[in-house]
Amino acid sequence: MSSDPNTSAEELQKVISDDQAMTARILKIANSAMYSCSRKIKTLTEAIVMLGFNSIRSLVVTSAARNLYNMKSSPSGLKERLMWEHSIGAGFACRLLAEAKTPALTEEAFLAGLLHDIGKLVLTQRLPAEFDEIVQTVYNEGRPFAATEREVLGFDHAQVGALLVNKWKFSPALESVILNHHNPAALSPNDPLLLYLDLGNKLCHKLGIGFLEEPDLDVVGSAANQILGISPERFSETTKKLQETLETEMEIFI
Repeated sequence: MSSDPNTSAEELQKVISDDQAMTARILKIANSAMYSCSRKIKTLTEAIVMLGFNSIRSLVVTSAARNLYNMKSSPSGLKERLMWEHSIGAGFACRLLAEAKTPALTEEAFLAGLLHDIGKLVLTQRLPAEFDEIVQTVYNEGRPFAATEREVLGFDHAQVGALLVNKWKFSPALESVILNHHNPAALSPNDPLLLYLDLGNKLCHKLGIGFLEEPDLDVVGSAANQILGISPERFSETTKKLQETLETEMEIFI
């Protein structure tokens, strides 16, 4: 509905307002530094008019996705909280990268970052023992996550995530980048969304946002950035802005 050009702000407002928790979260995020509005947004209709349908879609998806994660004070809750923090971090990172290079892809890039690891959530909830085995192998042996998943399960979280976003009727482009976000051969100048996701994901791992911290990861020299050509100085600025944003905004999303 949010992508239909014939849908009015009032019609979209009626659909969202049926869920009070979602409404409250959307207004909270809409008034955050993420959107930097010139004045306080007080109603859903104002949010839709001021931010646009694509931004509202991002907010709705963010709110709905948040409800899928169990963040209780338990081992499984901690695991899922770290997954969610990584997803939010990747969403912000992809958004910042797209803003600077391809503004028209800003919201789609945010969604790509937000949902790229949704397959991991499915695995930890549906196959907890196997997922724990995979995590331990990755931590203890330093092996790639997706490759370890394929060895243990015969498939990986990227494949599961792509199936899920297809079922949720997201765009084929979003489905494709989620499917290929661990496939270096798919990186191409013709698919900037995948390039942003690859870089945003790596940047979060380098900074330790979420599960795995890889401080020595070379993001600037990565294959994706060889195509995009973002300078070390620009990357430094993006990294600083990402850290500042997460410090001030993360609690809004938890």
